[in-house]
Amino acid sequence: MHYYGNETIMSLEQVLRLRPSEIRILEWVRSYEFLENSYGVDEAVPAFLEIKCEEDGVRIRRNRIIDFPDYVCEAEQFFPDVEAALAVFVKWAEEVLQEKNQAEERE
Repeated sequence: MHYYGNETIMSLEQVLRLRPSEIRILEWVRSYEFLENSYGVDEAVPAFLEIKCEEDGVRIRRNRIIDFPDYVCEAEQFFPDVEAALAVFVKWAEEVLQEKNQAEERE
């Protein structure tokens, strides 16, 4: 986990274990653009995620990496509370991990 200003960057595995109280404290969490493989080497993932507490709710984004560091936002949702946002955020993290695993199986 790394901190840059008011943004916390963590692995997708860490995202899966996030708690609502942690998001409220951290306020802005983003997943890494890379994932360490079984050999300890960083490999690119197809997308990274963001969850950010705002004044009137919680915004989540799923960003598709085009050619690192370039990306496009492929999905964005806004929720009134952290609990609802976190459920979708974790689901997206699981999908990105599954997508990465399927790509590895094809290789």
